[in-house]
Amino acid sequence: MKKTYQGYIYMTLVSLIWGIGYTAVKILLQVMDPFTLGAARFIFSLIFFVPIVIILREKIYRRDLPLLFLMGLTGVALYQIFYNSGAQGVSAGLGSILISTEPIFIYLISVSLRDEKFNVFKMFGIIISFFGIFLIFVDDIRTISGFISMILILLASLSWSLYTIISKNLLQRYSVLFVTSISTVLGTLIILPFFLNFPSEFSRFNNLDLFSLVFLVLFTTIIAFYLNFKGIQILSPPNASVFYYLAPVFTIASAYLLLHEIINAVTIIGGSLVIAGVALVNKF
Repeated sequence: MKKTYQGYIYMTLVSLIWGIGYTAVKILLQVMDPFTLGAARFIFSLIFFVPIVIILREKIYRRDLPLLFLMGLTGVALYQIFYNSGAQGVSAGLGSILISTEPIFIYLISVSLRDEKFNVFKMFGIIISFFGIFLIFVDDIRTISGFISMILILLASLSWSLYTIISKNLLQRYSVLFVTSISTVLGTLIILPFFLNFPSEFSRFNNLDLFSLVFLVLFTTIIAFYLNFKGIQILSPPNASVFYYLAPVFTIASAYLLLHEIINAVTIIGGSLVIAGVALVNKF
């Protein structure tokens, strides 16, 4: 098998796992609060990330510590808090569509920092995406809870965008694996106190809840991370990122099977517009 095809398989699996992961989050939010869920997911994943930090043992420059901490704050702590809180008020499918707007925020921030030039086609893509979001949430934004849920997930997308932008400078001095692992450890320490509620919430778990948590920790946070790392190595970041657009499709399908979430024409049309707009932002 050609190495390129291996990369395609890796990235398709990543999108599949991440897509189902959003459904797993929705399932767990029925028995866990958003903060405890975020803490539990990453505390258990430290079994994977701490050994990587120890094995790589890359020297950390003192001036980079604040940036690594900010990566942990934005990419782990704030992302988990915002997304999990917002996901309570929307379907798993809509949540995954909203979170896919990350490239849009990355572009807008980069333009404001003058790291990237203004591009008409990218702006057209942004307009298309936000029109798709409006189409999907036109009924929800009339209610306070629906509007807040949408804003929280967009804030999660913004948090991950900041995480990505901060990492660009650090990746000139450290490996991707080390930066991701050390920032994950630091971010987990921030939300560590929320884990205190886990024992009482775990007592309410059924088999599906337990499977969902194991899936989030083992597959979404660890295995998908490794496959994503390998896929990017083979295909390059721009080519690998195209596969991320498949995640909402897998979320909608898994949410339909596991949560019986209804798929309507508005969701399909609006979601397609969001993904098409994001694709334009990435392409040009």
